[in-house]
Amino acid sequence: MRQLVFAGFVAIVAVVVGGCATKDSMSSRYAITSEKPDGPSLSKNVILVADNQLNHLYGEPVWMRSQFITKIVSVSIRPVQQDLFGQGILRWALATYGTRYPVIHLGDAGNMGCVGEFEAFVDVMASTGKRPWLMAPGNHDAYLMGNVEGDFHSWEKACERAGGPLTKEMLVEKYLRVLISRYRDFGSAYPDPDGLPATGEWRSQQPRGSAFLRAVAWRIDKSAPHRSYVVQAVDLALPPPPDATESSTPVSAVLLDSSQFASAPILLPSGNAGVNGDLQADQLEVVRKWMALDGKAGAITVLMSHHPFGNLRKDSRHALDELRRKHDVPLYVSAHTHQGQFFVRGGREGWLELNVGSIVDYPIEFRTFSIHDAGASGKLIRSPLFRIPDVWDTLAGNRAPRCDAKWEAKPGDQDFYLTYKDGNDSDPEATQVMLMDTLLHTYVRLIDTVPSAEDNTDWPNLSREGAACCVNDDEIQVRLGEVIETATRKQKIDVLIELGRFDRARKPEASILHRDYRICQALWASKYNKIDRRMPVVNDPYIQFSDTNGGQQ
Repeated sequence: MRQLVFAGFVAIVAVVVGGCATKDSMSSRYAITSEKPDGPSLSKNVILVADNQLNHLYGEPVWMRSQFITKIVSVSIRPVQQDLFGQGILRWALATYGTRYPVIHLGDAGNMGCVGEFEAFVDVMASTGKRPWLMAPGNHDAYLMGNVEGDFHSWEKACERAGGPLTKEMLVEKYLRVLISRYRDFGSAYPDPDGLPATGEWRSQQPRGSAFLRAVAWRIDKSAPHRSYVVQAVDLALPPPPDATESSTPVSAVLLDSSQFASAPILLPSGNAGVNGDLQADQLEVVRKWMALDGKAGAITVLMSHHPFGNLRKDSRHALDELRRKHDVPLYVSAHTHQGQFFVRGGREGWLELNVGSIVDYPIEFRTFSIHDAGASGKLIRSPLFRIPDVWDTLAGNRAPRCDAKWEAKPGDQDFYLTYKDGNDSDPEATQVMLMDTLLHTYVRLIDTVPSAEDNTDWPNLSREGAACCVNDDEIQVRLGEVIETATRKQKIDVLIELGRFDRARKPEASILHRDYRICQALWASKYNKIDRRMPVVNDPYIQFSDTNGGQQ
């Protein structure tokens, strides 16, 4: 009897496993090749970057940011060095590659959903110089911690000292103002940004291949911010040759706004903006019209959004799948997961989705993207992966940061990257005090490792009552020790804000050292946070073992 029961159990397992073994596979229309494209380029080469999640550190404590909550939702808190220095990685990538190629950002530029986060992000994107950039909004850009719209009291607290909450209609309006300032033909249509209509649509009159922003449509809904959206058409075609009026092969991308909802997002999974993406009928109507126009012109069109296709609600998936089939879309591009990968969608039809990883969460990465003519074989999609720090080895001189192991914080150090995980405190105020102390110790190490030049003219104002401070690094270090030991939570925040201002503006003894140190701190913080401990990962080529144990027994 036992043998029969066991045999029956094995048979059931075999059926279940067998049923699960057949996964969706990409259709025969796709082929994986290691050959470099030898056919001519059909599109511009663009950078795809996502999820830098610039985080405002100095708001008032909220329940979502406590040691207890971060045990349940691991991304509710990141290492302070990752938040403090992480945008240096994005800035480096843009300064190294973005001055040559246009940039498409696939969302989650911010984290808490604060006005100041978006403003700081726009400042980082300025490192592209005059090269164009565009953005598809993500859930963290206009909802509290990427999840909810309704908890406005917590949202205001979290965004104190950062201009307040950035609700969705505010994001759309501020982003449109950026487009007006960067794209002359769009700016000419709306010379007075204060006069932007609540709903609008604009289309470039330039020849195909001559513009990057080809069209934009929007809705600014102050009564229901979650219904607001901005959708954009990107002209990826190559500039027309001298003897032609337009590019011979139209190539475009549609940047969808997958954070447009029928009702305000809430924490429950069924209505959470971090779990589900959505597009409403008004946005979809615009997309259908644009793709119909491109279809008449014989364009190759790629769809892009922040949320992966599988995270979209059913009606949105159905609508986009119809468009994909009708216009033979070769690729859907997304972000959000922080784990760059390919997805196969559509069952036996097996169409591809490219998911772009995070530029600050390990493994830190970005991609370039272009389309080439493969002759009788069709079109070749080229999207090489750039993973940090691996890509640094390919760059000579000072183009890439170099990390010195002596800079790294170790377990037991007061600025160790994973200190925030040591405990289960449910009090967000106590958690914030711990984070502020870790940040203060982070500045102690920074200033000790990267000294200020003596001829700085704008030293920080870290005065205590009755005494001015500071006019050199030694005075700063003494003052930091006092602040760590005696200051209140709000006093620590004030000091940290002033330190941040000073460090961004100060003149260090060695500017390359300053850049490298900050980026390496963010890298180590991101890496160890990902694997939840200090240890190597599989692509670490060298491990050094000291002859002494550092005093440990």
